[in-house]
Order: sequence, then C-alpha cells, then structure tokens
Amino acid sequence: MFFLLALALVLLQLTGVWLRYLPFADTVSKRQRRNLQRLTAGWGIIAFLSYAAVMTVYDGDVLRFKLLVAFGWVPFFLISYYCIPRGFVQHLFVLGMQSLFAILLHTASGFVVGVVLPFDYGELIHMLTLNTCYLLLFLLLIPLERRLFCKLVPVQRFFQYRHLGLYIALMPLVVLFSYALPMLDSQLYHSMPERIGRLALPIFFFLIFRLVITTAHHMSEHTAEVNRNNLLAQQLYSLREYTRLTEEKRQTLRVLRHDMRHYNRLLGTLLDSGRIQEAKQLVDKYTAEIEHTTMQELCANDLINATLSIYHYHLGNLEIPFQQKVNLPREMAGMDMDVAIVLSNLLENALHASMKQPVTDRTIKVSAQFDAEQYVLSVANRFREPLLIDSEGLPYSDEPGHGTGMISLRTFVRKYNAQCDLRQQDGWVTFMLYWHGEK
Repeated sequence: MFFLLALALVLLQLTGVWLRYLPFADTVSKRQRRNLQRLTAGWGIIAFLSYAAVMTVYDGDVLRFKLLVAFGWVPFFLISYYCIPRGFVQHLFVLGMQSLFAILLHTASGFVVGVVLPFDYGELIHMLTLNTCYLLLFLLLIPLERRLFCKLVPVQRFFQYRHLGLYIALMPLVVLFSYALPMLDSQLYHSMPERIGRLALPIFFFLIFRLVITTAHHMSEHTAEVNRNNLLAQQLYSLREYTRLTEEKRQTLRVLRHDMRHYNRLLGTLLDSGRIQEAKQLVDKYTAEIEHTTMQELCANDLINATLSIYHYHLGNLEIPFQQKVNLPREMAGMDMDVAIVLSNLLENALHASMKQPVTDRTIKVSAQFDAEQYVLSVANRFREPLLIDSEGLPYSDEPGHGTGMISLRTFVRKYNAQCDLRQQDGWVTFMLYWHGEK
C-alpha cells in the first residue's frame, strides 16, 4: 500500500512538471526537452523510493503525507528551471499558478472522495483514493489545462522591469502560501465550510487574474499601436532629414556653378601672371567646396546609406568621432527598411549614451557586413555606467518616452530569427546582431 501511495505522489508531481512546461513549450528546443525528460524521470525514480521509505517509516502519517505533497515539487521545479533557461520570475509565476490549480484539483478531489468513500475506511485508503481521484480529474481536464497553461505567461513587457515582473510573479505565490499553510496539519478530514473556502479562493483568483491579463493585453495592443506610429514618425523624420541634407548640398552646388565663371577668370588671370602657387590654392579651395556638396556613399544600399549619412552629419556637428565599416549589398531582399530602422534606433541610443560621457570618451563605431548569406550588424559606443538589462538580455531605460527602439529590435529579432549579443567591457558597450534573412 505504501508503494502505491508513493507512486501516486510521484505521478502527482509529474503532472505539475507537465503543466509548468506548457507555457514555455513553443520556445523549448529538442535538446532541452530531452534533458527535461531524462532528469525528471531520473529524479522520479529517486522520489518514488524516498516517498515509499518515508511512508513506511512513519506508518502513513498524515502530516508526512501532506509535507511530501507540499514540498515534493521543489526538486522537479529546479530541474525545469535548469532545463528551460527562461527568466526566473517567469518560472516563479508559472509555479504559483500551477500550484493554485493543483490545490483546486485537491479540493475538488476531497469533495468527490468525501461523497464516495466513508470515513471509516482509514486514513491510508483515503489518501490513496484522494491522489487517484486527483489524477483522474487531471486527465479529464487536459483540454482545459492545455488551453489555460499554453497561454499562461503574460506578454514579455510585464517581466521587462525587474520590480514589476517580481511583483506579478509573487502574486499567485502569496495567495498560495496564505491559503495552503493552514492546511499543513495532521488533520485529514475538514469541515464543509473549509472545503468550500478552499474551492472558491483559487477560482476567484483565476478569474480576477484573467481579467487583469485581458485588460493588460488590450493596453499592450494600444501601446504597440502607439509605438508603430512612433516608428512611422521616425521614418518620416529620417526621410525629411535626408531630403534636407540633399537640398543643402544642391543649394551649395548651385552657388558654386553660379560662381564658376568668376573662378575660371580669376584662375586664368593668376596663370597668365605666373602666380602658380596662388592658382593651386584657388584650385584646392574650389575642389574642397565641390567635395562638400557630394553626398558620401557609406553603403551601397540607398536606405542604409541614408541612415548612416544622417547620423554622420549629426555626430559631426556634435564632434563625436564616427567610425564605420559597412559592406552590405545594394539589394537586401526587402529587409533594408527593417535594418535601417534597427540601425537608426541603435545609433540613436549610442548617441544619447555618448552625450552622457566626458567629451574625450565620445566615440561611436558601426560595422555592417554580409558574408556567405549571413548579416552581421555591430554598434559600439563608450559608456561606463552599468546598463539596465531586461530578462531577454536587452538594455532598457526607466525614463519616460524610451523603449520604442527596443520594441522595434524585438520585432526584428522575431521576424528574422536573429541572434543578439550585448557586451559591456573596458568602458565599451557593443551590441551585435546576427541573422540570415527574412523568415
């Protein structure tokens, strides 16, 4: 009997492993899934032997049974956290919601067992029947569980800021501990009002939290629409700025053309009078003015070239050294607009960060290369203060009005399955982006 109870306890813990896996299932690789299955099965065998030993030694004591149910999930949770490398607050949130759902099933099982099984059957039979009923209810509710837990984790922006993410993650756990701790006693049978309270609280919490998540989702959609409008405004600004720079060059060229006859007459006079040195100086000056009217081609692609030209102009006015090494093809399979937006945001962030540094520490470097169907984009700037990093490894700012650039970057990463690498070393912040093409 003790071995059957130990087996039921292990199966109960395995149901929790599966529920905690569902929210991350779409992002878990095959290797991570195999590791999770192997380690869970290994610990399941150890847990089975341990549970059987504890129940045998303590002769099926109710308190020990409850303690095994209450804390037996800890090793399984640590295995999941190790095999599924996501943010700790996300795992914490999923754990709390899964535990509340487990208590809901335990309470429902208690109602069923209380109706079907008389009290005089003994505590051991009651505990085994309770676990069996739990497993049967779990199997019957699998369609609902899939629907609920596959979309359980809120949108990523809730976990972007550490304090907000931790607050959200702790909400179900606070309810869980305040609700479950009084249950850790030696009493197996409880009164009907207690059971009804245990059944109602998780349901109310799920409904309230569902309302909060739905409202937050609508707010997120509104925020995304605002950010899309901001990105459109940024594109229009870049187009206007590039048009303005082009018009300035054209205006300067018109003036030079107008003065060309004067230059030619003056050059002829200097040559006729043998003033060769002055003639050379005049030619050099005229050449420099012509060069000033030429739009520098920093990249073969027009959109990327326009973006680089704008920041080359602004950084030059701010006396911030700008180094670029760009080798991108003229045609980029329709991704040039997305790359230009990401590059513009990265350069804008680098510009703002550089302005916070001493004048002697202001430098921005850009590298964009294409080789063997792989694109590599790198933006580096001097910045000595520690960065604020979110759960995805991307920088963020608590200042109002910031964050649009990272939203566009996340969109780019999802669209092109890109890899990001952010490093801060020796006073330099380097952001690198790798991708192969449009997906």
